[in-house]
Amino acid sequence: MSGHPGSTRRDISHNAFNDHTRIHQGDVHNHVHYSSPRPTPHAGVIRVIPYPRNEDLVPRRNLIDKLDELLPSTPESYSAALWGLGGSGKTQIALNYAYRRCDTDQECCVFWVHAENEATFSADYKTIGKTLGVDDQLNGPHLLDAVRTAIEAKPKWLMIIDNADNLGLFGVGRQAKAEEEIEQQGQNLRGYIPCAPQGSVLWTSRDGHVAGTLVGARRGIKVQSMAPYEARHLLGNILHNTSTAPETLRGAGTDALLEELQYLPLAISQAGAYMKRSSMTAEEYLNSLNRGKTRWEVLKVSNTDRHRRLEVSNSVLETWKISTEQIRTESKISYHILHVIAYVDNQNIPEELLVAAASSFVIDEDKTQDVSELGAKEAVARLQEFSFLNLRGTYDGERRYEMHKLVQEAIRYDLRIRSLSENASCNGLEELEAFYSAKALHVVNGLFPTERIRVSRVQCDKYAAHAIRVGEWAELSNTKVLTAHLLQRVASFFKYRGIWREAKSLFERVLGLRREVFGENHLATISARQDIAMMYSLESQYAKALPIHLEVLEFRRQVLGEKHPVTLSSMQRLGSAYMNLGQYDEAEVLIEKALKLQRGVFGEKHLEAIRSMRHLGYTYLRQGRLSEAQRIATEALEIAREVLGGSDLHTINVMKLLGLVYNNQGHYKEGEVILAEALSTGKEVFGVMHPEIIGVMGDLAWVYGCQGRYNDAESLYQIVLDLRQQVHGDNHPTTIATMKNLAIIREKSQRHCRRTESVEVLALAEAEGGKQGYRSP
Repeated sequence: MSGHPGSTRRDISHNAFNDHTRIHQGDVHNHVHYSSPRPTPHAGVIRVIPYPRNEDLVPRRNLIDKLDELLPSTPESYSAALWGLGGSGKTQIALNYAYRRCDTDQECCVFWVHAENEATFSADYKTIGKTLGVDDQLNGPHLLDAVRTAIEAKPKWLMIIDNADNLGLFGVGRQAKAEEEIEQQGQNLRGYIPCAPQGSVLWTSRDGHVAGTLVGARRGIKVQSMAPYEARHLLGNILHNTSTAPETLRGAGTDALLEELQYLPLAISQAGAYMKRSSMTAEEYLNSLNRGKTRWEVLKVSNTDRHRRLEVSNSVLETWKISTEQIRTESKISYHILHVIAYVDNQNIPEELLVAAASSFVIDEDKTQDVSELGAKEAVARLQEFSFLNLRGTYDGERRYEMHKLVQEAIRYDLRIRSLSENASCNGLEELEAFYSAKALHVVNGLFPTERIRVSRVQCDKYAAHAIRVGEWAELSNTKVLTAHLLQRVASFFKYRGIWREAKSLFERVLGLRREVFGENHLATISARQDIAMMYSLESQYAKALPIHLEVLEFRRQVLGEKHPVTLSSMQRLGSAYMNLGQYDEAEVLIEKALKLQRGVFGEKHLEAIRSMRHLGYTYLRQGRLSEAQRIATEALEIAREVLGGSDLHTINVMKLLGLVYNNQGHYKEGEVILAEALSTGKEVFGVMHPEIIGVMGDLAWVYGCQGRYNDAESLYQIVLDLRQQVHGDNHPTTIATMKNLAIIREKSQRHCRRTESVEVLALAEAEGGKQGYRSP
């Protein structure tokens, strides 16, 4: 028979199949495929499946069982749809179902149609028509109608409509249009889908709207990322019979890689193929992903897969282009949201952020579109239907979403490629990347509290991760000033919450950005330097903090004057550094002066004045001036409770001071009561891992020891030591000081450790404490 080689019928009467069985082994695209199932079908049964069995398939039992439930092999009419993110495995699940149906039902014809567009749909119908004996001279609607009729005439059949991502091809979402508009857009293909009592239809689509339109609302199955054990099984299948497989599948390296790929089947398949071809371990592949210069190079690789169409890219970075373009056509607001949130953290995205992103949609350079909250939520719903967003849960009455990390990566990659292409004549300016990353920054900056961080903990917690993420794009979006302003607020929040290591890292980032923009001698840069000095003080590195405080105070005096609020703040902090280094005279002079001026500028009841009173109280305490220390601590506590409330960290710190004063005065019961109250409040509000709260716990243990309650003191000190080792590490000054105090208590109670061991610990503690300038309470 003459004709296209991909559609030639072959005489197979000599093999295991009967004379009337037709097996399609090619299509109009000249692809060679294998579609004959292992069991022998009955005479006249036709199977047109363009892909061979996937021997590497990992059975995903929950999806398989659900699909079998919706599409049983009984001779009745059923429909179902697999929908989800591109690369989640929908086609492979459908392919597995097709072959299982062939295996278990020798009377069932199976037909596979690609529905990416009208051309692929028609081409596959043409191929099916040839196997059914439809007049090959027919074309267009006449061909589609004849094929549908021929399929419906079969006693039992299954049709799989794959990649029906543009539901508009099947009349979904179309409004009544003028006849010429319909002609321009193309025909509604829904009328050519076979419908008969003895046949079933399985759809695959990236658009979740397929459920409730083309199939019943409860007949859609969402296909998401694999479970971790399924992902490991898939990687093992791909790497089988290679020297790298045993090594690759052992240890934390594989788990870390699969987590980085977020258990997405396409990404795992591509990674496995790359590793197999390159004899690469999981750790080596992960290292390539973690290197910025090679990450996109690795992810954009498109390995050939005989279970997917050759002309469709398998690249992880390009697989979602179809969906993003569909979104762009349907909803510009959804498209805008999608590209803005590509630059925020992919977890715990509040609905409020998505609405704010929608409101930042720009019609042109000078005008933003007024987007209602309802319109924004509809746009978000469309992104959910394409699985670009997944509802994670509802917290405090607000929805939180998550976005696949690799989808974010693909969006940013596409913007980079388009930017370089579209701006080649403008010296490669990356305008698209800059535009959307700047939008993300402005959205998050508008949502993160600008003041009263102490009373905005919920809002700060909600957006801290997003603020850090958008802060990574400062150079790209040319927004260094605003980024530094945002990150400084996040760092201050972390400092207040006791997340000191991350706070210091962010303060260093702020300092770097401000140095780049303003230079060294600018008020903004100087402010960032003081933040770094404060972190040194919190880490008990007072010798490092002192010279910075000196320079900051001198600069502010010259530029702003002696009585400016920030100058007074610098004066108080320098005095505190002197106090912690044991230079009490210098400390007293500076702190008393700062307090006097602060009272004149701010009044008696201001946070800065409370802070100065507390540090002055500690200076008196260290000097043994207990009456003065008690007086100023009592006054500060009264003001703090009135102004800040009893649960504020500054109030708790003043309570800690007063408790220590009482203890040194021999008023142990009063000291115990106020420290116990401070500890209880602190644990409830800030948690037991907050360094300041751990400090209160250590002070209470010290009070127990002073009362001779050695068992209580030892038990509490052991808890303090464990916590400080977790938070600070073994060699931190506060950890070593706790070791010292615990050894003292054990020595006095003559239990648990020999005296020589206690002396050795004491010697280590004194040596390390002296180097760091640390003074125990």
